[in-house]
Amino acid sequence: MKLSISTLAFYPAKIENVLEFITKEKFKYLEIVDEYPYDNLVENDFSSYDINLSVHAPISDVNIASHIDKIREASIDAMKDAFCKANMWGADRVVVHPGSIPNMGLKFTDKILEYNRQSLLKCKSLADEYGVMMCLENMPLQDGLLYSNLEALFEFVDEELHSGITLDVGHAHNNAYTPEEMFENDHIHHVHLSDNDGSYDMHDALGSQNIDFVEVFNILEKKKYDEICVIEVKSLPNVYKSIEYLKNIGIL
Repeated sequence: MKLSISTLAFYPAKIENVLEFITKEKFKYLEIVDEYPYDNLVENDFSSYDINLSVHAPISDVNIASHIDKIREASIDAMKDAFCKANMWGADRVVVHPGSIPNMGLKFTDKILEYNRQSLLKCKSLADEYGVMMCLENMPLQDGLLYSNLEALFEFVDEELHSGITLDVGHAHNNAYTPEEMFENDHIHHVHLSDNDGSYDMHDALGSQNIDFVEVFNILEKKKYDEICVIEVKSLPNVYKSIEYLKNIGIL
């Protein structure tokens, strides 16, 4: 498999400092979160480095399921921009979050769910236009967030979306899924790795809480998974701890 690190851990460090760290630690993959200060990068920013990229579409202030038309449309435009950047940067995977149900939408959830469905289908079409794979991510257990339920996400991808999945191990653990249950779908083409104790989405260092990552990696090996696994933790110290843990269990 291909191990990567998310810029989430470095925020808001300059991209050249992030790339120097990735190079020093001998990683070949980096995931760019397409938000400030990494939202105006150009291909030349990476040209001096032997690095492969994936892109995480914007998370802040977007909702592709919003019942406010202008917000929903602007959110889809933000996804489109991420697909365009991925194409320019040579990244072939773009992580996209589903929408969420706002407080004012709780009385008409069916409409919100339909907006979400339509928006994701539109995003899939846009990703195809730019020659990248949209990978829809499962969400943590939090009020309003859609697709925290893996079965619902797997069914939608299989029957309608026909795109990739980003399986976030921490999010799935927060929803009480076992490692076996997490990887029961053949459309998983991207993986996010962080640890938590099950109570909430901590984005802690691998090996610091109670996710069985040995079992996770055993399952990935059995499935012959050869795509990107991203260390998506909340701080640089957690990156160092995660790297040390992966060395200790023989992954690095």
